[in-house]
Amino acid sequence: MNRRAILPYVFAFSGIVLLLLAFSRMRHLVLPEGSSSTIGPFWKKGDPYCKWVFSHYEQSPYESQWFSEIESAQSSICNAVSQPEHANASNIIVARTLELMSLSKSVQWDNYDTGNATSFHSSDTFMSRMHYNRTCYNSKTEKFHLAKGKGVQLIEPLWGMLRDPFDRWCGDKALKMENHPGASGQSKAHIMPQGYAPYTYTLTDTVPTDEELQTQEWRTHGLPPWHSSLRPSSDPRVGTAYRPPQNIHLDLGSSYFGIWGADAGAASGQWFYDTYHARGKPFDRFIAVEVETLNDTKAFTQIPDDLVGVYTLMNVGLSMDEGDKLNTIDMIKRVVKPEDFFVFKLDIDSAPIEEPILKSLLEDDQEEGGASGLVDELMFEHHVNYEPMNAPWHNPKGVGDLHRSFNCFRDLRKKGIRAHSWP
Repeated sequence: MNRRAILPYVFAFSGIVLLLLAFSRMRHLVLPEGSSSTIGPFWKKGDPYCKWVFSHYEQSPYESQWFSEIESAQSSICNAVSQPEHANASNIIVARTLELMSLSKSVQWDNYDTGNATSFHSSDTFMSRMHYNRTCYNSKTEKFHLAKGKGVQLIEPLWGMLRDPFDRWCGDKALKMENHPGASGQSKAHIMPQGYAPYTYTLTDTVPTDEELQTQEWRTHGLPPWHSSLRPSSDPRVGTAYRPPQNIHLDLGSSYFGIWGADAGAASGQWFYDTYHARGKPFDRFIAVEVETLNDTKAFTQIPDDLVGVYTLMNVGLSMDEGDKLNTIDMIKRVVKPEDFFVFKLDIDSAPIEEPILKSLLEDDQEEGGASGLVDELMFEHHVNYEPMNAPWHNPKGVGDLHRSFNCFRDLRKKGIRAHSWP
């Protein structure tokens, strides 16, 4: 057979190899057929592809209590948090969060539902809830439609000063807890990231009642089915093709990866690496943005080996100026797709720059491509005016108070963003 006659076979074989490689990558993004889990639907061969989408946010009774008290309590927030009722609730919430975050480093989640099923924990009544609906794809209409399936995942309540009440900021009034990781001023013990937040889901048409939720199976860690999704599209060569998601982190106000000055707690890169990347679902892109001049050699010496080529350092300041190539929201839209898992940290210690980003996320329209629909998890230090944070933050007037901050975090959560108050 001559070379020209062989070429069609070569091209055909190459195409098959590429399809197999794509399918191999996709297999890690869907629930495996034949899994022994009893609480969720799987995508089996021949079934329509289904994904989960955000439905609504539900405040816990304890969070609702704080919303009724915060306007008057914010003038003396340390006194309010130290009251016996709130001190006891803070102990329960932070102890539970520390317990959930204390997993051995050997525990990994490279697929869905890796945590063992367990029962509802009594402490979780203090936690607020993110609700999700299941939708399935119709290849004929090329649209998703609502299907049977309701999911719930917990998130720490908005309470107190929106920081760890066992940290040092309240001085003599700071709460005390045995085995607390330390009052460094940078404590993250109040934050419940997605991979460590208990969740449950069922194939029902109705939102479970509190009583039903307490009898369902829960998982305390791992990837919930709404972590990320595939994007279906019509392809004349193969029918319906699916774009696999990426895991992306943007750290706006990153400093160095491992340490800033003499304070390792002030550098966030290592925390995000340990909390997300090292758990078996690594970031495909890790973008660090810092306006203060960094030493390139020092910066890249601090990053782990498996971030080389993934980690991008932008040692410039981004903006919110329309038409600027460094516009923050425009960059997010260029980098992140709706099916990706995107973790955004915003902490640049400058309210005049942070506020336009916050305003955009709160006011945009997700149906029209707003960037808020791309953000899965947000870590944000909201610099507003209240004691005891005015001194360290050097805040200008007019940026609002703690009551406003409560409303902003609640409204971000209502848009489907797991918004946490960053220290």
